[in-house]
Amino acid sequence: MANATAEKLKNFGLRFGDKIAVALASVLFVLCLVSALQRPTIDVSPEQIKKAAEQSDSNLRRKVPTDQIVETLAEGGLKNSDFAKEAEKSSQMVLVAADFKPRREWVVPEPGAGLIRDQPELIAPTDVFAYPGRGGALVYALDAEGNRIVETETKEPPKSTTFRRNRRGRRGGGGSSSMMGSMMGGMGGMGMEGMMGGAPRTPEEEKAQKAEYERRKREMQARLAGKDAPAKDEPEDPATKGQGPPAKEITKGLRWVALTATLDHKQMLDNYRSALKNPAIAHPNYSRLDVQRQAKQKDGSWSDWADVSADRNLEILDNLPMEDEELAPDTVRPSNLVDPLPFLTTGLWEKVHIASLVPKELKDIPDPTAAGQGGMMGRGGMMGSMMGGMMGMESEMGGMMGGSGMMGGSGMMGRGSGSMMGMAGMMGMEGEMGGMMGGSGMMGGGATETLANFWRSEEEKVMIRALDFTAQPDESYRYRVRIVVYNPNLSRDDVSPGVDTKSETLPGPWSETTAEVHMPPDVTAYAMGTLPATPKSEMKVVFQVVKFNPEDGMILPRNFEASPGEIIGDPRSAPIPTSDGTGQKTKLVDFNSHLIVLDVAGGLKPLPEDFPGNVIAQPAVALLLRPDGAVELRDEAEDRPDEVRKDVESNYKRELKESDKVRSSSMGGGYGDMMGGMGSGMMGGSGMMGGGTGRGRR
Repeated sequence: MANATAEKLKNFGLRFGDKIAVALASVLFVLCLVSALQRPTIDVSPEQIKKAAEQSDSNLRRKVPTDQIVETLAEGGLKNSDFAKEAEKSSQMVLVAADFKPRREWVVPEPGAGLIRDQPELIAPTDVFAYPGRGGALVYALDAEGNRIVETETKEPPKSTTFRRNRRGRRGGGGSSSMMGSMMGGMGGMGMEGMMGGAPRTPEEEKAQKAEYERRKREMQARLAGKDAPAKDEPEDPATKGQGPPAKEITKGLRWVALTATLDHKQMLDNYRSALKNPAIAHPNYSRLDVQRQAKQKDGSWSDWADVSADRNLEILDNLPMEDEELAPDTVRPSNLVDPLPFLTTGLWEKVHIASLVPKELKDIPDPTAAGQGGMMGRGGMMGSMMGGMMGMESEMGGMMGGSGMMGGSGMMGRGSGSMMGMAGMMGMEGEMGGMMGGSGMMGGGATETLANFWRSEEEKVMIRALDFTAQPDESYRYRVRIVVYNPNLSRDDVSPGVDTKSETLPGPWSETTAEVHMPPDVTAYAMGTLPATPKSEMKVVFQVVKFNPEDGMILPRNFEASPGEIIGDPRSAPIPTSDGTGQKTKLVDFNSHLIVLDVAGGLKPLPEDFPGNVIAQPAVALLLRPDGAVELRDEAEDRPDEVRKDVESNYKRELKESDKVRSSSMGGGYGDMMGGMGSGMMGGSGMMGGGTGRGRR
């Protein structure tokens, strides 16, 4: 049943709705009409319009001076662009199409085509080893602002020319000069009798040569870090030229911690080839090596990891007039991951080469007493050595053809049994010229893979080396390193989702932490033994005081005796080695350690009567008072075999012995001999006559 009210409203709307709408529209019209009638009219006469038009026409026809227009534009911020001159200058520019070449080839990725690139997985260096050292390096003198000081004094050349100084550029090596110096050293060392066999050696001569051979073997082992790999079958710029007055060279005392490590380069290559999908371009472009360290605090804990100052280290590494020779070939020394070795005028390098990466021919010191070493036709002999020297020169240019030899192999005629022909490729100038057409050349950094202008190699393992010159005396550290590579996917669009295309470089993971390394104080007293007590004196301990002079890097050891209550060391005259061939000097040196002996123990101790000998020798132990009030314990059982102390002592003796010869490398006089005059010289053993390897720059 319908609602009555709704029915009434419907009937009302049907009867009166149209009338109501018309009434509302009429009311709205009336209101608008009244409002329009109340507004004032526009009071404008025809004369006014005519006058305004005449004024506008006058303004348009009026002439304004050009200077006024320029001044008005200048006040508004508009300046003369001299467009005509710029256009004329642009028309004279020569455009080179190569400058506008795309930085990569055009690639259109297709689904399922296998061209989508990923980010290569980086790996950490392994076998990280840290070793402290001190010495005096040849560097350019710098002023307070870090600029090189010009040399104003004229220096006389060294009187002795026993060894040739291999002055090297920032990136180059002295291949042929080293070869010739070694050849002359070998000829001078053995004489004509040795070249042609000569008279048989006397027992005294054989004994002396045998001792020299053993000494050189020990020296070589001291230079190497790590162990040899198992035996298997063998598979900067140009040299700096003088521009104006030369910079002043000085000897600067340095402390350093040498960090060496290896990197699985083969695994890196596999990771790159898997990620970048193109074996032809899948080579890591190493950018730099990051180094961090922890310092040991007084309570025995370790500080937080902190970056080693690269800028302070580069103050040394970027101002080297000479660099030491490298034992490892260029193919295992990435240019940006291996710091150069400054040339040391005092002190010698220790543990800065990876033993497993040094060619076997360099590590094997020929035994001059072995059969067949003295004659012309011994193993390798004169002809083999001469061919090795020729190959060192040939390899300087051989790298331009894409290999390390004229015939595309490791040498001119292949690899001989003892003539060191294969050595020529490694010891030549491959680092300088080999990269021009491929190989391991270094023509700059960057991430542009199409130019192939960075270090490349197919070696399984490569070497890493960093030098920290900021280590402080009497401090202990732990280190870790990581590699940083240029991003191969920078600004690319053919990559998988999530791949970093914006970062210029990519850091790898950190290596494991090194063992603790201690930088000795500038004056260190090592306990070396005891002297028995007498009725008039107490037991004395023999100390070896090692003094380091931070001014010139000289390290001098000297033995002193001290008993409880005495100060260790006093001013004494000491022989001073030289590196300029003028012979050793004598100088008064203050060996005062400022350490007071508090108590000592050790020496010969009696045993029960039924024991053979009835006495036993106990290591010397000394309790010392330091200048800062702390107490220090020195133990002969730890000090006598201390590797750093032993290196200082042996190096000092070697430097004294070689003071009458001009130093040719920081390997000591032995390295120059090793390359050219090791007893048998040109005629003996494996005939090492190749030149020095080229070097990459970090």
